[in-house]
Amino acid sequence: MMFPRDRIIYSNLNTAFTAFDALLEDCRARKLTGYVEVAFPGYTGTLILSEGEILNGVVSAGPDLVSGPAAIRSIAERAPGRDGTITVSTAFPDVVLLVNRLMDSRPLYKDLTSAFTSLDRLIAKLRTDAITGYVEVHVTGDAGVGVIYLQDGEPIESVFAAPRVPMMSGQDALNAIVAAVNSAGGTFNVYIEASAPAAIGLPRQAPQAESYRQDLLAFWSDVLQRVEQYVDGVSKPGRFALAFKETLVNRAATYPFLDPFAAEFAYTGGTIEFHGPLPEDFSKALGDCLGDTVSRLAFQLKRADLETRVRAALEGISERHAAVIDRFGLREEFQEFVA
Repeated sequence: MMFPRDRIIYSNLNTAFTAFDALLEDCRARKLTGYVEVAFPGYTGTLILSEGEILNGVVSAGPDLVSGPAAIRSIAERAPGRDGTITVSTAFPDVVLLVNRLMDSRPLYKDLTSAFTSLDRLIAKLRTDAITGYVEVHVTGDAGVGVIYLQDGEPIESVFAAPRVPMMSGQDALNAIVAAVNSAGGTFNVYIEASAPAAIGLPRQAPQAESYRQDLLAFWSDVLQRVEQYVDGVSKPGRFALAFKETLVNRAATYPFLDPFAAEFAYTGGTIEFHGPLPEDFSKALGDCLGDTVSRLAFQLKRADLETRVRAALEGISERHAAVIDRFGLREEFQEFVA
């Protein structure tokens, strides 16, 4: 995590010549609200303080973060070592309290790309959902890293660090993040506080769909895979997947469970994964989205015969999955693809 700062009190103190306990006592006497950061090669530990008292700690020493009492102990043990630095900084009280709340965050969306959705659209989505958490932004080409902190959907603080540019906070940081992503592209990860509900407003599930869940998913996986193989064969690899994802975004208002932001539905490598109960309009949603995708591709590829070719690619699929089609009454949703 990157922590939004207001003012630097001590910068890059040498750990070998700094009495860490005395430094913490100084912070307590100052009633400091902010951070004490202890950094060594491959290790960064940060204590979060409010009114001079330690609220929490977080240690980054690899791909995972460790927080809580274990992190606080680790920082205290490492601080007297050699070849490290200590930086003490202040921050606004409401920001510090929010950061502390987010120490045990869980991922909501992972590895969203700017080729798929804009940062503005993502923030608008999080505002609508009143998300409390943070967005981690990695600008393409190692051109910068930023964090946008949100409370009830509103961005209240941002941090941005880029090569050869001093770290920025506040509105300047947010502007720099948006500008960098618009210029070079980027990847977004969204984390929310662990106490937030896992899902809100799930659609009604179809009990029968759950009983034959794998059969239904296998049917639609087969359909999408065949269409994907044909489309990519006459264009280039990945063309179908991109158009299909664009359609899912456009149809998200009608079928929120297919919204890529919701992380419930995924189609990769010819296989569908769906997390959570299958909604009763699951098949209608996929039929609509597939129809939109084929129409979109016919226009993009300038192939008026694409729909006819797709029907040919799906020849025999009705017989292969006849039991599933009859059980769920899919003739209507699927008819246009096999007519």
